Amino acid sequence: EDGKRHYVASDENDLQREEKVLTLLRERFHDWQERGYIPSKKIDPEGVKTQEPIRNRGWTHWHHLFNPRQLLVNGLLFYYGFSTVVNRSINTSMCLSLGRVANWNSKLCRWLADSANQKGADTFSNQALNTMYNYSVRPITKLNTAWYLIKQTVNNKINIYSKNNAIDARNTNTISDLWITDPPYADAINYHELTEFFLAWYEKHLPELFPDWYTDTKKALAVKGTGNDFKRSMVDIYTNLKNNMPDNGLQLVMFTHQDASVWADLAMILWAAGLKVTAAWTIGTETTSGLKKGNYVQGTVLLVLRKRLEDDSAFMDEIYLEIEDEVKEQLDHMLDLDDESDPNFTDTDYQLAAYAAALRVLTRYEDIEGKDIRNELFRESARGEKSDFEEMIDKAVEIACNYLIPQGIKEDVWKKLLPVERFYLKGLELEMNKEARAGAFQELAKGFAVRNYTQMYASTQANLVRLKTPTEFKRSMMSNDEFGKSVLRNTLFAVHQVTSSEQPQNGLNWLKSELDDYWGVRKNIMEILDYLVKTKNYNHMPHWEADAESAAILKGLIFNDRG
Repeated sequence: EDGKRHYVASDENDLQREEKVLTLLRERFHDWQERGYIPSKKIDPEGVKTQEPIRNRGWTHWHHLFNPRQLLVNGLLFYYGFSTVVNRSINTSMCLSLGRVANWNSKLCRWLADSANQKGADTFSNQALNTMYNYSVRPITKLNTAWYLIKQTVNNKINIYSKNNAIDARNTNTISDLWITDPPYADAINYHELTEFFLAWYEKHLPELFPDWYTDTKKALAVKGTGNDFKRSMVDIYTNLKNNMPDNGLQLVMFTHQDASVWADLAMILWAAGLKVTAAWTIGTETTSGLKKGNYVQGTVLLVLRKRLEDDSAFMDEIYLEIEDEVKEQLDHMLDLDDESDPNFTDTDYQLAAYAAALRVLTRYEDIEGKDIRNELFRESARGEKSDFEEMIDKAVEIACNYLIPQGIKEDVWKKLLPVERFYLKGLELEMNKEARAGAFQELAKGFAVRNYTQMYASTQANLVRLKTPTEFKRSMMSNDEFGKSVLRNTLFAVHQVTSSEQPQNGLNWLKSELDDYWGVRKNIMEILDYLVKTKNYNHMPHWEADAESAAILKGLIFNDRG
């Protein structure tokens, strides 16, 4: 109505339709479960993720994750699909389509009330089985994007031998020129449990379509992301894949994680398997609306691996220098590709690239200062203790953070800033680029080795993180030994003095009285103020409006100051 969306309460007609849905479902329920058109399996109460629906809502069977209308719609698609077509290829496609439909039409689909179009997210938009009250239900016309698989036309057919096996990667003996793997991200996602959501819908059909396949999750054999069992399984897998490829073969590994210790483990796993990283690229993969927000990385690193056939060795001090050169070269390539007006990469992506660059250096050597890599990989570390490999990867991120200078800050000024000052100015650049994820600021702080960074937050909500303006800081953190005495902190307070006082000269007087080397750092202060003035150009940063104006006034006073 008038181009506006209106919401109304359900009326008697709506309730009657829901009663009809329930009646139709009851007439078919037991028959459909027997035929596998709707799930009949129980939910495993022992799983970390599968126990959540049981504990939170008392849902003991997989069909409890769907309301009557969803079961009726999803079941009808299965019923008509399988009763009208007897073709293995088409029926396989229908199973995949039904899995997609179930993912987009369950009681775990979040209602995105704050999105522009106000719609529903899919079940696994957050990679868990989170129950909720404000879930969305899709009418059948809105399931078309899930039901219809992408159809591609291939003009030039390629003759290729293919073989599909559901098998443990440690047991394969097929020789292949190329292995592509997407390993578990340490303990981030419980794939072996979440797949049961789909297997509940496929349970009765997989044995008919693929008689040689098993139909349970084999979760007892899953590569779980904890402790030495995970590491040993990963070494065994990549050693076996390496042994089943020629010397000129290669592997492509897709990997994402924010923790340097996990990347250090991956480096040692690949090294122990006899592989080396020869190339790496970061691409945007986590692009769904649910994953664009919150404490998530948005990119995946594609690692190209080859057999390590050389016998090279190196010392730690040599490797540190090589990592620095490798990180800078990697970042230069990405910066050349990036579009300044519409950036493809975020700071988190650049940090992921730094991880990958460190792996390229570490895995190229057969011997690193005589260290037993397997012993390093499997030994139990004390709490807070970091291995040499983890420290080197941390160093790679630090190099990346210091190398990526915010636009508007000159390199000679940047080099004179303390790590905590760099964090604030770089964090301000994140805000300018509409980055408000807690994880992005956390990774930035880690890269600059800044600990008490949360004291600089004006907002700590996961998707709404931002730093304090000068007016919001007021006198806070002035007693901090490091930040409180810095040029930046005193400049921020001087801006606050201009904003809060009718006498702008107070800001200049503060700088001249508090900074011992005012005349020596005068040009640096003006450049910092220029950078702060930029905030007024961003419509999504109205909280900076008054202070940005004050920064401009203060810069003018300093420029005209002759002592």
